Amino acid sequence: MQTGIWYESLIERDYMYLLETDPDVLSYQSQPLSIFYTFAHRQRRYTPDFLVERRSRKLLIEVKPANKVDSLKNLKLFRIIAPICQEQGWEFVVVTDEMIRVQPQLNNLKLLYKYICEPLSLKNYLDCYQYFRVEVTTSIKTALLDLASKQITRTYALTEW
Repeated sequence: MQTGIWYESLIERDYMYLLETDPDVLSYQSQPLSIFYTFAHRQRRYTPDFLVERRSRKLLIEVKPANKVDSLKNLKLFRIIAPICQEQGWEFVVVTDEMIRVQPQLNNLKLLYKYICEPLSLKNYLDCYQYFRVEVTTSIKTALLDLASKQITRTYALTEW
């Protein structure tokens, strides 16, 4: 999002890598709003982890460890929050660490993320596109070395290997 985004847990940080690299995500915010509701005769407040605007819909996201999703407390909360979100035109989604931390996908995204804002010419994009159509599975080190012949380089990236 080209701005600093706050997160409260490493799972949320990892989820942000997925959001940052998902072409369907137009924008996202952390801790975007509070939803007030009544439960057991008490006024309560719920703050979702993310508001994600995709091309086709808006999602309120709660990020949780998989082993906590089915707790009685969370199940009650989710049953209350989901219809409130729906009334506002949002889809309520719980995303777990098991859904986020799929390997090697997540580690690859983390590695590639530091290059996401690297300027490339149209020719560079086309060269990369053609290269990866042929080289479906390759290491990043090999790809960097191969693409260097087409003047697509990142000098400090080559020294990291």
